[in-house]
Amino acid sequence: MRILEEGRAPGAPALVLPGRGYDVDQPVLRAVRDELLAADHRVLSLSWAEGPPPPEDVPALVRLLLDDLRPRLVVAKSLTTLALPVVADRGLAGIWLTPLLDRPEVGLAAARSHPRTLLVGGTADPSWNRTLAHESDREVLEFDGADHSLEHRGDPAGTAAVLQRLRTGVRGFLAG
Repeated sequence: MRILEEGRAPGAPALVLPGRGYDVDQPVLRAVRDELLAADHRVLSLSWAEGPPPPEDVPALVRLLLDDLRPRLVVAKSLTTLALPVVADRGLAGIWLTPLLDRPEVGLAAARSHPRTLLVGGTADPSWNRTLAHESDREVLEFDGADHSLEHRGDPAGTAAVLQRLRTGVRGFLAG
């Protein structure tokens, strides 16, 4: 794995974690990274050099990254949202993009996560549990008809609108 550092803001960084097939330069994670940098965060972005770990190894990997990098905010997409229980135990703020809320350990951790938590998902994503997200008492940004990549397949204008709303939502979350 590789870690890219962007920004030079002092203090603890934001840690950005990719999905299984969704790296940190893909549109959703790039948009969040751009907003973090615009809000004067130092950003550390993880890339899989030799492919992602198996799902069962994600919590331990993230635990090691948290110990080593000491972030103040975690941004995770899909596969790496399996670490939500670890991050919740550490009391860290987080932005969880298409979290695997269909997994009990992730759904339960969302409800006990840091109050500065943003859950982001699309209603056409089978891993998004709308009820659980809204009952978590955390900030939720939900996109009607968006899939697991937060896209509207076959509708470029719809996908562009999702990215714009995501940027606005993240900007508001970071300012709040």
